[in-house]
Amino acid sequence: MSIFIIDDEAILHRLYKDVFAIKGHQVVADAYDGEEAVETYQSLDPRPDVIILDHRMPNKDGLEAMGEILSFEPDARIVFISADANVREQALKGGAVSFGLKPVTIRHMLDLVESAAND
Repeated sequence: MSIFIIDDEAILHRLYKDVFAIKGHQVVADAYDGEEAVETYQSLDPRPDVIILDHRMPNKDGLEAMGEILSFEPDARIVFISADANVREQALKGGAVSFGLKPVTIRHMLDLVESAAND
């Protein structure tokens, strides 16, 4: 499975990459803010199987970035992982396939990502 990580915390990128590598998945791109996420996603060919998306980020938040990504790729599989429980409903209504609340366990994060790819 190919994965695009969008989160402003560099430590999470490293953690996610290590976990995915152990499971045989590949992180094909990283972005650290919403604006970079949209630009990077548009340049990816092929598109990743799953996007992991945070909410609170510089330049453009996760909801804005998700809306833009889905506007040109309606089939994008987005797993929203955020510490903002109050954006859960908005994220799911906006097109995320699932929502994980930070701090999320590694097992739960893997379950969310793997089930998103298999839906």
